[in-house]
Amino acid sequence: MVKRVGKIIVGASLGGFKGLTVEKAIEIYLKLSNDLNLNAVEIRFEKEGRRPALWHWEADKRLKDFIDNFEVVGVHLPFVYLNPISQNPYIKETSMAQLRSAIEKASELDVDYCVMHTRGLNYALTPEQEFGEWEEIVEELTETAKRHSILLALENADFLHDLSSLTRLVRKINSKWLKITFDVGHAHIRRLPSLSSYPLKDLALRVFDLFLPLYLIKKNMPYEKYGSLKSFIKSEKDLIAAVHVHDYDGRRDHLPIGDGKINFSFLPELNKFFKGPYILEVEFQHHYEDFRKNYYRFMELMKA
Repeated sequence: MVKRVGKIIVGASLGGFKGLTVEKAIEIYLKLSNDLNLNAVEIRFEKEGRRPALWHWEADKRLKDFIDNFEVVGVHLPFVYLNPISQNPYIKETSMAQLRSAIEKASELDVDYCVMHTRGLNYALTPEQEFGEWEEIVEELTETAKRHSILLALENADFLHDLSSLTRLVRKINSKWLKITFDVGHAHIRRLPSLSSYPLKDLALRVFDLFLPLYLIKKNMPYEKYGSLKSFIKSEKDLIAAVHVHDYDGRRDHLPIGDGKINFSFLPELNKFFKGPYILEVEFQHHYEDFRKNYYRFMELMKA
């Protein structure tokens, strides 16, 4: 389970140090940890693009020695190339097998939590049927996590981008081994149907997000049913196990804090109940300096 300490727990996703090898990213992160007293880190168990990441079967003693430097460690389970709800039973089972084995490897490394996305395609399912499919999948993987004494933390993304749907599923399964990774950036990405459904209204909302503050209209926002993110935090604070922090500008995600249009005024409210891990999930272009800037911006916001 995620450790709880009195001080705030802050770190970053190693995958944010784009363009570097895993070895070079670890070298820079250890220097940042020494300079800024970082106490958390998150590793990606999926190679994608130019991200410093690795497949879970590649995890070795070097990775173990690295993560042993931190109080709280998470791994992001693979999701980009998998499809656990596929109509093809072989693809479905292969995807589930990789997720199960990634959880097992995380446990072997003595990691605290695993982040999971509900991403997949099955055009034969209605939204209600897809919810049922994901419920079965998450329940099975929660049992895997329980057997290996590691927390499974569902992220508000993809099928479960809506915060009320996410919390409904987690509360329905009702296991101490299943919690939420609250992604701040994703919580501001308005979900809209195709423009062919309500073209003028939907186009207007998309234009609105590009040019005006994100929070002025709550329609189709992931937190709409709560009214605000502060209300979500107060209502569901017991479910939050990890927080991903990054900015969003209405079009681009995973931006440095302050480069987008998110109003981070809810962070002090979150800090009252939750001490971390807060994972900066930013794409750091100038690696060391970009992280330092984001770290100090974040710490100031937490005190606001």
